[in-house]
Amino acid sequence: MSLEGKVVIVTGAGRGIGRAIALRFAAEEAKLALAARTVEQIDRVADEVRAQGGTAVAVPADVGNESDVKAMVARTEAELGPIDILVNNAGVMILRPIAETSLEEWERVINTNLTGMFLCSRAVLPSMMRRKTGRIINIGSLAGRRGYPDQGVYCASKHGLYGLSKVLAIEGRPYGIRVNVVSPGGALTKLSKELLAARKPSEAEEWMTSEEVADAVYYVAAQEGPATTDELVLRRFAGEPWR
Repeated sequence: MSLEGKVVIVTGAGRGIGRAIALRFAAEEAKLALAARTVEQIDRVADEVRAQGGTAVAVPADVGNESDVKAMVARTEAELGPIDILVNNAGVMILRPIAETSLEEWERVINTNLTGMFLCSRAVLPSMMRRKTGRIINIGSLAGRRGYPDQGVYCASKHGLYGLSKVLAIEGRPYGIRVNVVSPGGALTKLSKELLAARKPSEAEEWMTSEEVADAVYYVAAQEGPATTDELVLRRFAGEPWR
């Protein structure tokens, strides 16, 4: 499927994987709404998109805030048109043993990684259902498939993302709405900076890039026909296969 002229919201679009997704989709001539809490970051990415001849609007929003999400969707529709693709990418991580994790930290991660995905998906569904078309792509993680020490709250949020994605796919199918999960392992982003710091310095050379993840997101976004990809898992080549 060509993405030319398709209206796409990318959350967490100011840096890392979100920025890479935005630039990848812009190269395919999609029209982009770039959402994040940090205005300077999404303004900068919007400028990058426009510099390469693309269309982008920067929409400040906290995905865990219902009012922000409603305003984000309304502005996107007003300036770009009905939303064809939602990429739920916004995410935060803390590294803390469960016994040392505060309720405030728990709520902050769950609110962004899981509640944010719920609010954004719910906001775009009515229009997609009326038009009998749409795609929701959720950025998961290998932490949604396994458990890792010091990542209790992050693992919980990503496991929840999997469950909600499965139900979205079931409920969206009668309306022609496709739901995909792209699950990368270790990627070189600011989000993973603290995690990488705890590993061997040489291991950074083994981690995947944001651009590699963006290519995978583009693949599922453009997929059309009888076949579909429920989940696309990206593993570091240096990691253990089939885990």
